Amino acid sequence: MRAVLQSHGIDDVDVQPGRSGQFDVLVDGELKYSRYASGRFPSDEEIARLGACRT
Repeated sequence: MRAVLQSHGIDDVDVQPGRSGQFDVLVDGELKYSRYASGRFPSDEEIARLGACRT
């Protein structure tokens, strides 16, 4: 996932494993995706859109 985000120009990526496959994606310190909240892994398209969410 880190490589996909970095390929879309997001350099500040921190990946930390959680319990039971749970993870959150933070971009520039802001929560952009939560597997816990969604109940599933993001698609490649959703990962690519995370970069578009930057403010």
